[in-house]
Amino acid sequence: MDDGTVSVPDEQCERLAALAAARGVSPETLVARLIDDAYAGLDADGDAPESLPLGVCDGSDEE
Repeated sequence: MDDGTVSVPDEQCERLAALAAARGVSPETLVARLIDDAYAGLDADGDAPESLPLGVCDGSDEE
């Protein structure tokens, strides 16, 4: 995969920085973990939606 840049709105950047600070990691590390968690969630035999990390969903419309 090629490295690239992504534009993030200021409000989202502030929220991401606050979440990262609360977890004691850098925003870059938090984004990398969220991406890894999202890819892990694509596995059809993966975990139940309730066990997915905060901020990751299974893509269904159920609440």
